[in-house]
Amino acid sequence: MHKQFGRAFFFLLDGARVDIFEELLHKGDLPNIARLFVAPGTYRPAITVFPSVTGVAYIPYLTGMFPGRANIPGYRWFDRERYQRRPLSVMRFRNYHGLGSYLMDRDLSKSATTLFELIKPSSNIFSGISRGTGIRRNAAYFRRVPATLKFFRTGDWDHIDAAGEQFLQRAAARKREKFTFHTTYSIDEYSHHHGPFSARARERYHEFDKVIGRFGETLRRTGQLETSLLMMGADHGHTEVKSHFDLEGFIERLGYKTLYYPKHMKRWLGADAAVMVAGNGVGHIYLKGPAKWAERHDAEVHFEKHPTLVDDLLANDAVDHVIYRAGDEVCVRARRGAAAIKLDNGHVEYRVDGGDPFGYGALPARMTRAEILERTADSDYPDAPLQVAQLFDSPRAGDFVVSATPGFDLRAGEKEKREYRSCHGSLHREHMRVPFAVNVPVADRPARSVDAFPTILDLLGKETPAGIDGRSLLT
Repeated sequence: MHKQFGRAFFFLLDGARVDIFEELLHKGDLPNIARLFVAPGTYRPAITVFPSVTGVAYIPYLTGMFPGRANIPGYRWFDRERYQRRPLSVMRFRNYHGLGSYLMDRDLSKSATTLFELIKPSSNIFSGISRGTGIRRNAAYFRRVPATLKFFRTGDWDHIDAAGEQFLQRAAARKREKFTFHTTYSIDEYSHHHGPFSARARERYHEFDKVIGRFGETLRRTGQLETSLLMMGADHGHTEVKSHFDLEGFIERLGYKTLYYPKHMKRWLGADAAVMVAGNGVGHIYLKGPAKWAERHDAEVHFEKHPTLVDDLLANDAVDHVIYRAGDEVCVRARRGAAAIKLDNGHVEYRVDGGDPFGYGALPARMTRAEILERTADSDYPDAPLQVAQLFDSPRAGDFVVSATPGFDLRAGEKEKREYRSCHGSLHREHMRVPFAVNVPVADRPARSVDAFPTILDLLGKETPAGIDGRSLLT
């Protein structure tokens, strides 16, 4: 029987790499995390979701659902039906950077229930997903975009983390509050612009630990430390970028009028392709079919126009995997081979054609979700068959999804306001494995980020909604 807690705090350490986190933890450089999380509980890497990008990879923690079923398949996406039917609507495509972040709650599937809705009163600190808090408990709701604009002017994110800590301390002092979700962005931002191993990025792990120390002291002083559930995770890791590949330009050179950010106004009308890159290790490619945008076609229809599209993409070293839908299966192609994947009643059917595209050894043709994680968790592509298949549950997913090779990203450097020195979003282990810790012992088995949701509810004595993708780590 596990201890029941009176309230819960979840800390999202955006962009944290497992190896850096573990190095600092083992050296004793994260003493407060070690004392408040690891010593009384559990630390282990967990597997995030695909695409492994900011915002999208918050969804499993807050809803217990994969992004496909939650209908937010990327940080940027395109809605073919709306593009056809509502030419003046701003809802036809999405970019969650800046003002677009305020639309995440609206875009989230109505079938998704957030922890904010299930555990009341609750508060959100800086996450774009906040359904259920109300504006009053959605800390920094009106400050999020101005804070980001200040970063673009100054290159400094420290002031945002400092503001986040102030909100955290206020939340900790509100003894009636039952759940608080706190986001720290600076590791991610400094990794993108200075590199994940840079001194500036590494420094923020230390600063986060200091925040935890001061927060823990507040809980101790107010008599809440023993009754508070503490959990932390990350949304993705980072890899250094050595070379850029212009996926948007690649599609344009095939003769398509291509909509993409930040040039979306040029193709507000009349586009016959859309490319949505984020991270920048993943990209969705949408192609208009023979008639109207509104009809979504299998890949075979697009191959009639460009029979060698996948081969041409894979001819670029930057492209690791190309994923697309064919009937009721999801196909994965890589230079090493191909596979077809189907989700069926809680199982994953996996059929390899030639070499395995993920380089796995022999796998059963049919596996449970738990089994596929156990068999692939330590591979270069943990949980990949399930993760690529779940993405296509969303009607907003691309016709083709491209996952980048480590060392590359999928966007020309000059298309960013600041050139990216690292990226994330792909299926590779360096993006998919994330630090995870909780201040209670949990089951000794591989974990997904989506498992945090039912675990929190269990430890607060709350009922878990039916139909989620996560599995409590207490069993």
